[in-house]
Amino acid sequence: MGPINRVQRVGAQAIVGAFLTVATSVAEAEAHIATARHRFWRRAVKMWTDMHTLPETNPLRRGTDRIRKFRRYHRSPLYHVADALKHFDMETLETINPFTLAPWDERVQANVDGQDEPQTEAGGLMQIALSSSARNELVGFGVASEKQPPRNRKLKLKTFSTTLGARAEQNPFSAELAAMAHVLKMVVGIKDYKITLLTSNKAAALTLRNLDDSLARSCKLLGLAKEQARAATQEDALPQERVPRMKSTTLNIARSQAVPSSELPENIGRHAKRVDAALPGKHTRQLYDRLMWKEASVLAQLRTGMARLNGYLNQINVVETDQCDCGQARETVEHFLFRCRKWTAHRTELLECTQTRRGNISFALGGKQSSDDQKWTPNLEAVQASIRFAITTGRLKAT
Repeated sequence: MGPINRVQRVGAQAIVGAFLTVATSVAEAEAHIATARHRFWRRAVKMWTDMHTLPETNPLRRGTDRIRKFRRYHRSPLYHVADALKHFDMETLETINPFTLAPWDERVQANVDGQDEPQTEAGGLMQIALSSSARNELVGFGVASEKQPPRNRKLKLKTFSTTLGARAEQNPFSAELAAMAHVLKMVVGIKDYKITLLTSNKAAALTLRNLDDSLARSCKLLGLAKEQARAATQEDALPQERVPRMKSTTLNIARSQAVPSSELPENIGRHAKRVDAALPGKHTRQLYDRLMWKEASVLAQLRTGMARLNGYLNQINVVETDQCDCGQARETVEHFLFRCRKWTAHRTELLECTQTRRGNISFALGGKQSSDDQKWTPNLEAVQASIRFAITTGRLKAT
């Protein structure tokens, strides 16, 4: 991790302009960069999951049992990954078999624009609508089919539903694909009919490239399919058959539980934690993305506490005293922003940003206090005012 963290630190400093002495974890949080450990475990979890979706003929898949065996000595890195994910049932994952499709093989075309296609062949028409549902911790799908035989005979309408399994094993997208697979098996052998599959899930349609997601033409049929899908996910519904766990659902759950959190270490970044209790978080992108590099550097100094102020410069033996030039107190970020008498004339705009939170360092620097609720967002106007104040004083300028 050492060499990688040095690269991480350089990247974070290039983004926000923090000092070289800022801890890597704090710089990463300010720049909204995932830690090396976090990225490693995300990749490791995906690799272990991918191995279990390989066919049994693959040597990697056959070797997973031996990897999981306990050995007192000479444990491989893969063993530690397997041990971290031992609570997840990987053996029931879906098998993803490789296949080839030649460019000249004919493909059924998809219509994702909702435009009617001209009827080119005489015969019957058959429309099959698909829909999925995920509720009550269950996933299922519904199907509604409308069959118009040749010679204008009476329409035939059929509906049915299927409960696939628990939400922890399946997802709406896999239910949509399962419905398509079921329908395609159902229509095998039907001749003299133009068959159209209807779905409101555009992602599924584009995945298979053989579906028509025209909503305007068959809203009623899709509505019936949705009713069947909801019926499949009632509270008392039971899966009709055992289906494999979906890779995507298992991977998301495994990552959320097995991947280490990106929280700042307990003994690092005390000033940053006091300023912003939401670190690390996506809100730092709001703070830095719109700033010029000079402005970002000023904000990073104030938020990390490692700034060109005597309070910090004295700690690294650059100046002899930590006292402010005003002679009133130690020159800290709070003293510089709110109390130093030298900059009273420059502080007008900063004080006008709020009447109730004056002197609040978290508010002024875009941070979250522990008393703020979950809907909290940084006040960018106050942050801009703090940056302009610091730049106007010239106190944080390199000499």
